[in-house]
Amino acid sequence: MVSRICRAQHTAGLPAALLLALGSVTGCAQVLDLPDTGALSLVPSGPWRCLDAPAEAPVPSTTMATVRFQACDFISNCTLPVRGLHARLCDKLDVGCLSPRVLDIEDTGGRIEFSVPTGQRGFDGYLEVSTGVAPCYDRSVFGEAAAGLLCQLVPDCNPAAPDPQLCNVPLYSPVLWFFNPPVVADIDVPIPLQLYPSAALPLVLDAAGGSLQPGTGAVFTSIVDCDGKPAAGVSLRIAEHADVADTLYFDSGVISNTANETDASGVGGFIHIPPGFVELTGVNRDGVPVAKVGVQASPVFVTYTVLAPNVPR
Repeated sequence: MVSRICRAQHTAGLPAALLLALGSVTGCAQVLDLPDTGALSLVPSGPWRCLDAPAEAPVPSTTMATVRFQACDFISNCTLPVRGLHARLCDKLDVGCLSPRVLDIEDTGGRIEFSVPTGQRGFDGYLEVSTGVAPCYDRSVFGEAAAGLLCQLVPDCNPAAPDPQLCNVPLYSPVLWFFNPPVVADIDVPIPLQLYPSAALPLVLDAAGGSLQPGTGAVFTSIVDCDGKPAAGVSLRIAEHADVADTLYFDSGVISNTANETDASGVGGFIHIPPGFVELTGVNRDGVPVAKVGVQASPVFVTYTVLAPNVPR
């Protein structure tokens, strides 16, 4: 049966390309020989459907929103809390957090709670989190990782004649958490803040096939699809420093430098990134960019963010 489209009355909601094709048609046009079964749908589908029909960004309903984190040990699969944290809330463009929004944020049993200003489009800044410190050569704290490897993080330290003020390294890698999408409402369920113990740094580097490069940072992201679920089959691109940054993905529960896309966890990232702003892009298996975000990389810090669909086709 022939399907007919009346240009004057029935073009609402059709794709732009089809409307252009009908631009010179007057009245009703015979377009496709399709059965009138109602089975044909022009509604986008699949895990990236929202890129074809993007929704309007949510508008904050209040001027302030409460955010909650639960800090935990990465090596323990987040089953152990991390305590003794100090944090600051910073604007996205405030490199080094020179003008923090909130100072002296501390945890209670590893739980951090604070408020952010939502403005007109939500808060898209970051939380800077640091832990306690200990001398890089202290084997009672860092075990076999002490001295050689960890003291590379503090090049002014001389382990042969140590000065604690020059040799201290963090117990856990400090974190920059960039909010994406922007915070527009209270976050009631605490966000897991997974911290890498410095004592396990050699194991992580060995597993990743990498080496320690002082003066560089790391960026990791969780990629989600249009349903907010972890997205598998997405590869990451970095606009800056692609020649020196090494790509890592979670692969079957471990960190891998041989995988070339995300697994079911949706987690991937880069190490050895020089300090500064970087732009991350997620590309699906069809080669289509599906998500993009800009964050900061900082020496010693691990930057976290979320890559959510935001690149309309």
